[in-house]
Amino acid sequence: MRKYIFFLFLLLFSGSRLMATHLKGGEITVKRISDKSLTYEFTLTTYTENNAANDQQEEVNFCFGDGSGIFKAKRCCGTPINLGNGTLKNIYKIEYTYPAPSLVYRVSAAIPNRNDGVRNMTRSVDVAFYVETSFSINSGLGLNSTPLLLNPAVDLTAIVGQKFIHNANAVDAEGDSLAYRLSVSKTGESETCNSVSRGVTTPNFRQPNEVSSIKSTFDIDALTGDLVWDTPQELGLYNCAFIVEEWRNGVKISETVRDMQIEVKDADNRAPKLTVPADVCVLAGTNIVQTITAEDIASKTGRIDPLTIFSSGNVYANVDPIYAVLQPFASFNSIPRQTSPARASFSWQTACQHIRKESYDVLFKVEDNPPTAIGNSIKLVDSKIWKIRVLAPVVQGLKVVTGTSSATLSWTAYTCLLPNTSLIIYRKSGPCVTVVNKSCGTGMTLPGFVEIGRLKATETSFEDKSLQKNTNYTYVIVVAFTNSKGLEDFSPMSTGVCALIATAAPVMTQVSVVKTSKTVGEIRVQWSRPINLDTLLFPGPYQYQLKRAESISAVEFKAIGTPMTDTLFVDKGLNTLERGYRYQVDVYFVKNQKLELLDSPSPASSVRLQGVTAGKTIKLAWEANVPWNNSFQVHRIYRARPNGQFNQINEISVADPSTFQYIDLGVDFVTTDGKFDVVISPDSTYSYFVETVGEYARPVWAKGLVNASQVVSIKSVIQLNPCPPVLKIGSNPCDAPGGDCLPTTFTNTLTWTPTVTNLCDPQIETYRVYFSKTPDGRYGLVGEKKDLTFLHSQTTSFVGCYYVTAVNFDGKESAKSNTVCQDNCPAFDLPNLFSPNGDNKNDVFLPMRCPRFVDLVTCTIVDRLGQVVYKYNGPLLGFGWNGKGLNGRDVPPGSYFYTCDVQFEVVDESKKKKSLKGWVELIR
Repeated sequence: MRKYIFFLFLLLFSGSRLMATHLKGGEITVKRISDKSLTYEFTLTTYTENNAANDQQEEVNFCFGDGSGIFKAKRCCGTPINLGNGTLKNIYKIEYTYPAPSLVYRVSAAIPNRNDGVRNMTRSVDVAFYVETSFSINSGLGLNSTPLLLNPAVDLTAIVGQKFIHNANAVDAEGDSLAYRLSVSKTGESETCNSVSRGVTTPNFRQPNEVSSIKSTFDIDALTGDLVWDTPQELGLYNCAFIVEEWRNGVKISETVRDMQIEVKDADNRAPKLTVPADVCVLAGTNIVQTITAEDIASKTGRIDPLTIFSSGNVYANVDPIYAVLQPFASFNSIPRQTSPARASFSWQTACQHIRKESYDVLFKVEDNPPTAIGNSIKLVDSKIWKIRVLAPVVQGLKVVTGTSSATLSWTAYTCLLPNTSLIIYRKSGPCVTVVNKSCGTGMTLPGFVEIGRLKATETSFEDKSLQKNTNYTYVIVVAFTNSKGLEDFSPMSTGVCALIATAAPVMTQVSVVKTSKTVGEIRVQWSRPINLDTLLFPGPYQYQLKRAESISAVEFKAIGTPMTDTLFVDKGLNTLERGYRYQVDVYFVKNQKLELLDSPSPASSVRLQGVTAGKTIKLAWEANVPWNNSFQVHRIYRARPNGQFNQINEISVADPSTFQYIDLGVDFVTTDGKFDVVISPDSTYSYFVETVGEYARPVWAKGLVNASQVVSIKSVIQLNPCPPVLKIGSNPCDAPGGDCLPTTFTNTLTWTPTVTNLCDPQIETYRVYFSKTPDGRYGLVGEKKDLTFLHSQTTSFVGCYYVTAVNFDGKESAKSNTVCQDNCPAFDLPNLFSPNGDNKNDVFLPMRCPRFVDLVTCTIVDRLGQVVYKYNGPLLGFGWNGKGLNGRDVPPGSYFYTCDVQFEVVDESKKKKSLKGWVELIR
């Protein structure tokens, strides 16, 4: 009898050990399945030893992170499945409905136990396997699901001295951004959800590369998800873990942990090498056809093995419908066990429904097939991710037809009617522009184009009116729409079309001030003879009537003089000292022995120069309203000598009209006509004029159009004050994803932009920074800088308001700039579980998730009968319930209800107070 009992004990003990030694890896996927309730489907995928222990693992325990208890999930879906390499795949599914939304829920599963012999943790056979997935529930996320890891954790054999790579091929149902980072293997109790030891690092865990004394690297690419060990040095089993982060519009909304095992062996085999196409961006509607190749690398003995190429991704039809793209699906064709080199083909007819901001990640993997007798048929793999981004198609068939002063665009009807689709019309005047999209570029990316219209997606034409004659205009259309993340997105630019508003009219070529005077000023006006003129239809002789307007922007023209046959006229008796003028020419031809109006060129104005004193300098600025292009040219600056003669002192390269300005420091930079430097000093007068240089674009192509401004005389009187700069403040570091949880330094970054106008002294010696704790408080000087940035550090808080002033070389201080304020990023959240059992772990009910910038906490906790068990009013440092009642005795385990009012140190009144009501589960 004793022998039978002892035998039964051994049988039960060995069964227990057997049951406890099979887990290699796994992950949890979360999928919302109802838009009426907060019901989710949870899928745990495990990778295990092929043994009896796994056969008996028919169910696993789930914890859903909301304070509820254990829930058991059954193995399902035709598993376990033998994946080869001694690994089985198991799937467990369960549904659960949450009571309310939450910023973070953490679902987890713990299973006894990991397989034996893992080298980078202590006694893995006694360590429970544990994985978790954290996710948010809120109305803005809709039916969101966490990423699905399509590449199973099975191709995980590494060879000593060879680089190892694994990619989980994570895909997201909603097209959210994914990022990757290393983690640690964890463990936890499997029979309770309330243990403080659930989700802790496995005993003495080290990353796989930290076991051997020979250096190697082990890391994961944050963008592609390639997990690379370069290179394993010692044989054995190693576990590791990494996290797949899901981001939407800059906010992290989930984290999925994959824990997996790598077995390092020594064998006469070398991993094959895979070649995939370069990452691509294609327009929706493109049929992608590509070839993938692979070559086996000869083993030490020169053996070349047959190869099989695989592929996975949500572009294929064999994926969960929530994660798969809408039809049409991609196809992949590969013959198993090909002689090296091997080939496979990929094709995908993209369509409008495939457009999204993020790329599609298609995984290609090649596996060699060594003979069974060689190294126990250890198969090695190489894998690569191919990124395909599908862009909105461009507008096709853009054409333009010109009128006398208009351009009419037409195009083919846009076929992708995406959400909130509109067509944006852009225009640029000047030389015709060749439109080239940057790689994967969307939206308008070329300089100088301005939006002139926004149309419905169904429209196919647009008329641009009131254009200048004999001027080129380039047009481009960009499609705007709302992408899957709810943000405005754009197509690439269409092909550009260029329109010349050509007429038979002459072109104005010169409006140059000859003499500056209040009463006897003179302007030289010149124009060409008619261009592109059909002289049979419009016979000569031709006559011209010059018209003048009384400012450079006026549109009311009056005839001056009588009709003439010459193309040059000097307009005299003008007030060129105080006024600019604008000119237009009417051209007449002979019809039935009478003069008939043929056309009028676009008008042109004189150059108008202004100047002001600016400290020990003179600042000049000029403008002209002309049909030719004065931008991106070289303009000339002249200053009078003491004898009244003018000397060229510089020539400057200008861009657009906002750059038509010059600051004279007194230096003469042009020596070909003599060098005459001066010292700009108070109570002295300096005279200037400028010459602009311009040109018409093709086909008119008149170059070197030189026009002089009037002469301005400026008395250098030190009277300008500096203007206040424009101040900006950097974002709060603890508001950023990954920002400091408990910042120990509190530094605000200030930057400012100088104000540059004709009324401001541009010569700034220094800037002064003023600070106050509140917007209406008393500001004090905290710094003085010569550059345009300032870092202000405080000891306990980011809170504060700032303004900046500018100080010139004469010590004059500007008015204060705009005021900017930095606020704290407060936080105070309470857990729903604590365990005052004296183990120094979670013994006190305290705030979690980084309580920050708390001034005062007022909190009352009651039991189910409404009896007060804890009451507090004071600073954060003293807050915390230890599980004892007001009488100092331990209260029994159970649910308790709290009401807490928190006051924060912030500027924003709306954030100063926060009220929390909820429950906490006390366990012992």
